[in-house]
Amino acid sequence: MNKMKDIYFFELIRDYLCDYLPLIRRRSESTIKSSKDTINIFIEYLQIAYSITIYDISIEYFNSKEICSFSNWLIQNKHNNESTVNLRISRLKAFSKYLLQNCSIEYIPQISKVSQVNKFPESKNKMPISLTLKQTKILLSMPNLENKIEFRDYCFMVLMYATACRDNEIRSLKLKDLTLDNDSGRLKIFGKGSKTRLTPILDDVVKILRKYLTQFHPSYNQNDYLFYSSTKKENTKMSNDNSLRILKKYSDRAKEEYPEFPHAYNHLLRHSRAQQLYDANMPLPMVSELLGHSNINTTEIYAQASIEKKKQAIEKVMFNKNSILIKEKRSYKKDKNTIKKLYGL
Repeated sequence: MNKMKDIYFFELIRDYLCDYLPLIRRRSESTIKSSKDTINIFIEYLQIAYSITIYDISIEYFNSKEICSFSNWLIQNKHNNESTVNLRISRLKAFSKYLLQNCSIEYIPQISKVSQVNKFPESKNKMPISLTLKQTKILLSMPNLENKIEFRDYCFMVLMYATACRDNEIRSLKLKDLTLDNDSGRLKIFGKGSKTRLTPILDDVVKILRKYLTQFHPSYNQNDYLFYSSTKKENTKMSNDNSLRILKKYSDRAKEEYPEFPHAYNHLLRHSRAQQLYDANMPLPMVSELLGHSNINTTEIYAQASIEKKKQAIEKVMFNKNSILIKEKRSYKKDKNTIKKLYGL
């Protein structure tokens, strides 16, 4: 039996997640889950970076240098964006404050430096990445619908895209939250801040869901999760890791066939649906309501992205070979000395 090198460190992690955050700080379930996921991913990073097992990890690894390296690893290896990485940094900084109150005095100088780790700068006007309609169709064509698990994955992606719901909102759905009529349906979504909203489902998605329910919910227990992970005792809510694997699996498969296919992740389906609906002239307030945004200002990013696309299209037309606004050819293009002077060399 393997022995933990630093069992006290893992006891502190357990107490932080199971007692301190929920009982003392009274943090929300999503905050606790985000903290747990962050610590788990940090441990995963340490195991990969140092070729060690979880039994070898100790509090010595929890330092500013490793957290900086971890942040870079998230961007380079996990393809996380700056806002996601900054959230991970915030969660580790919060954990460091707890450690300072409970660790041995010898580790205080090391852990106190974690608060000095800077976040990545985020562009305030950064446009959300979204799939085109063609790319969306490619992604959804990747699962083999004759395979039961891949059909499940297909239904999950279709529902997330069609409703523009968040990943956790889809995974939290129970059968009682689903209403299917003859040619339409709706979902009762429990969103951020414990707010509920009704989201429509179109007839083509209803047909897909009916087939899914026949295969995966023959007994139709109202309290069962719509998408679940099977255990020996019961069907539990599908994990975030599992949903991430689903998108990665078919994104990688699409990339094999279409090398230029972008990296796809769960939230990208939500972004893509919202952008496509706005580009198809759905009013911004309606897009905002569909997404469950409490403030329409949050939704305005799709209008900005649409304007940017129009600008790029105009520029493409203005400067093509048939345009009267032909760009002037640079006569110095191959003149090295002139180029050096232009750049102050």
